[in-house]
Amino acid sequence: MMKTDRLPAAPGQAYATVEIHRDLSEVAALWTALMPEALATPYQNPAFLRAWVDHAAGPEGVEPLIVVARDASGRPVALLPFGLKRRAGIRVARFLGGSHVNYNLPVIRRDSLAAFAGGDAMRLLRDAAKIARIDAFALSNQPHVWEGFDNPFAALPRQPSPDAGFSGPLAPSLEEHLKRFVSAKSRSNQRRKMRRFEELGHPLIYRAETAAQRARLLDAYFDQKARQFEMRGVANVFERQGVHEFLADACGLSGAAPTVEIYGFELDGEIISVTGGLADRGRYCGMFISITSGERAKYSPGEMLMNFVVEDSIRRGLSIFDLGVGAAAYKKMYCPDAVPLFDSIFGVTLRGRAAAAAVAGAAAAKARVKASPRAYALLDRARKAMAGRRSAASAEDHHS
Repeated sequence: MMKTDRLPAAPGQAYATVEIHRDLSEVAALWTALMPEALATPYQNPAFLRAWVDHAAGPEGVEPLIVVARDASGRPVALLPFGLKRRAGIRVARFLGGSHVNYNLPVIRRDSLAAFAGGDAMRLLRDAAKIARIDAFALSNQPHVWEGFDNPFAALPRQPSPDAGFSGPLAPSLEEHLKRFVSAKSRSNQRRKMRRFEELGHPLIYRAETAAQRARLLDAYFDQKARQFEMRGVANVFERQGVHEFLADACGLSGAAPTVEIYGFELDGEIISVTGGLADRGRYCGMFISITSGERAKYSPGEMLMNFVVEDSIRRGLSIFDLGVGAAAYKKMYCPDAVPLFDSIFGVTLRGRAAAAAVAGAAAAKARVKASPRAYALLDRARKAMAGRRSAASAEDHHS
């Protein structure tokens, strides 16, 4: 369903009309054609977000709401990949993809960025809110700058995101890349660990090329991740309804071309590490990684696999290696640059402003906890303690 409003556009304004689309198929061709001309990350790939909408959006209570803005000549200049979620009667617009998207951006033609930065970004959101009856916006994990271009949404009300992203340039070879970002001692340890794998059996590291390989690796990933979450006492986000199907679709297991690539590390046929991500626009964007919980985990199979992904990315001519949002020791080995992100959380109606204030406060509190190593360590210990108690209770029930 589409609703279009023609709006008065003064000379120099970025757009003249706004459309609201509820069905991604209505805008698939337009979206695909706009991407090469636009400010966007690989996560704004329409096929990738279509997989999420088809399987995971409904269970999360999200309805697609794609905003398209055109200039006076009818040329599309911006596309906002939003979803609408109702909570307590309040209609909140967010970027599509939920927690599976590391970086969110409006898809705006690069030659229109300056016009949107001059105030038309807010005008567009207010016009979309009026047409679609949106009460508030909660637009998270946005980079201030992407590919050298300023994000016009940085002119909106904003606050720092709880986490930064991590990325960096790829060197001409794996050896040079590791020399740049990994200490000599760590490189020596990696060589020692790889020799240990070779002593233990026959290691095989590869990018999955067939549907059967992708399905096998994805199953291993879900199993390894479930064990990891259980040990940490964290809810398994991959057990949410529709998530398995979304990733299977994105990995090309539903017949369409894969948008997510998946890599595996096997030792004598046992899958001991899995990782996956998107490779597009000259950048590899890592989405997920897991390792076995068995004895072989102590030799860091994830690092060995990540070395292969770096080497494969270099071989394919990519220029940026990106491991996404959230601090982790292994990320700093490959991605030296911390990318600050921001959230835009604000209301456009009276009740929307009240809801936005609560959401923004919760996000700020989360950011404060993550910024304090002591507070975050206490939280992590509490989670592990709860996981241990649940495991002990389960064992007691089993034997009673």
